[in-house]
Amino acid sequence: LLCFLFIINGANLIDGFNGLLGLHILIINIILFVINLNSDNMSFLMLLVSQIAILIIFLLFNFPKAKVFLGDNGSYLLGGLTSLNIIFSNNLNPGISSFFFCILLFYLFFEVFFSFFRKLYLNKSPLNPDNSHLHMLSYILLKKKFFNRDCNYLNSLLINLVYFIFISPSFLFIKNGILCRYWFFFLLIVYLIFYLKLKEKINESS
Repeated sequence: LLCFLFIINGANLIDGFNGLLGLHILIINIILFVINLNSDNMSFLMLLVSQIAILIIFLLFNFPKAKVFLGDNGSYLLGGLTSLNIIFSNNLNPGISSFFFCILLFYLFFEVFFSFFRKLYLNKSPLNPDNSHLHMLSYILLKKKFFNRDCNYLNSLLINLVYFIFISPSFLFIKNGILCRYWFFFLLIVYLIFYLKLKEKINESS
């Protein structure tokens, strides 16, 4: 239930930049595909392959220039399917640490979790949207760096590239529950550091 709650809302939260959510879910599904391919979970692989194919087709029309959009229904659908894929993969691969799957979802999860408590701390309603999310702050800095040019798709590439770089070490200890757990909490700290640094740079330049 927590998986569905956080991931569906997280998917809707980060949707808005060309390819940001589509590329993110594509990376997660490709990793899940490789995991289940190694475990010979053929029936589930067909489901993953169909989703990967649909995501690639969607990205052809959404990235780098958007001709179609996911909208709320599309982001909710991708969030729901990703939650199912993670739960199925966790159940079909008992040898892999459950915290490894938490690592895959850390960005979607913590974007919702951190945003909720950040707004409470600022005496704002956690149900109301704002423009202080990590992907929005990075977009503001990119625009300033490139003299107000449209950096929509560059922002999506940057965030997903950094995400993939930071989750990659966990592939080395995918079956070690303790190391995966420590790496998951390390990633949450990294997120906070990145967020505070971006906020500081924006405040300095404004």
